Amino acid sequence: MLARYDQAQAASPRRPETSVAKAGAETRLGRWVAGELARRGITYTSLRQDLALNGQSFESTMGRKVVVGVVGFLVGLVMAVSLGVAGLHLPVGVPVVVGLLLAAAFFFIPDFDARSAAARRRKEFKRALGAYLDWVSLQMSGKAAAEQALPDAAKIGSSWPLALIRHTVINATRSGQDVWMAFQELGDRIGVTQLRELGTLVQLVAHDGAQVRDTLSARAASLRNEELADAEGTAGKRDQSMLMAQILLGVGFAVFLGYPAFVNFMSI
Repeated sequence: MLARYDQAQAASPRRPETSVAKAGAETRLGRWVAGELARRGITYTSLRQDLALNGQSFESTMGRKVVVGVVGFLVGLVMAVSLGVAGLHLPVGVPVVVGLLLAAAFFFIPDFDARSAAARRRKEFKRALGAYLDWVSLQMSGKAAAEQALPDAAKIGSSWPLALIRHTVINATRSGQDVWMAFQELGDRIGVTQLRELGTLVQLVAHDGAQVRDTLSARAASLRNEELADAEGTAGKRDQSMLMAQILLGVGFAVFLGYPAFVNFMSI
C-alpha cells in the first residue's frame, strides 16, 4: 500500500502551494477532531479500514468532513433566507434546522465516497488474494517451503493487490515478524476478514507444511466460491431489473394503444 501510494504521488503532477496548505489545514483539523472522538470512545474502525484500503489519510478525511459539513450548514442557511426574501414566510428557527440537516448530509458524503471506493477495491483484492493463495499452494506442492513460496508467488503480477501483499511479506521478513501474523494485521487494517482468518488459521498449523498447503487451497476455493456467488447475485439483480423494464414497456405500449379508444368511448 505504501509503495502504491508513493508511486501515485510521484506520478501525479505537483499540486499548487495553496492546495498543499489547504490539505495541511484539513489534516490538522482532522487530527484534532479524531483526538476528541477518540477520547469519547468513537474510533471509526470501519471508516479507517476503508480509507487504509483506498490509500487515504483518516485525519485529512475527518478534516474534509468538518469542512463540507460547515459548507452544508451555510448552504442551508442561504437557501432558507432566500426563500424568506422571496416572500415565503418561514417559522423562526427553520433556517437553522435546514442548515443543520444539510450539514449532517454533507458531513457523511466523504464516508459514502470512501465506502463505495473501498467496496470495489476490496473485491479486487479478494480476487487477487485467491490467485495468490493458489500459486503459493502450487509452489508448496513442488516441495518449496512457505518462506520461499510466499514472496515468490507475490511476483506473479504487478497489480496493486499483489504489490500490497508483496510489500507486507517483504517487510515482515526483514523485520523478523511472522508472515501469517503480518497477514492477520493487514486484514485487520484494510477490513478483509478472509485474510485475517487466514493468518489465524495458518498460525495454528504452521508446523506442518502439508496442512498449511491444504489450508491455503481451501481458502482459495472459498474465495472463488464467494466471488461466484456474488456474481450470480449481481446477475440475478440485473435480470430482475430487465424484467421490470420489460413489464413497464409492455404497460406503456398497452396504454399507448388503448388511450385513443378510451378517449373515443368517453366522448360518446
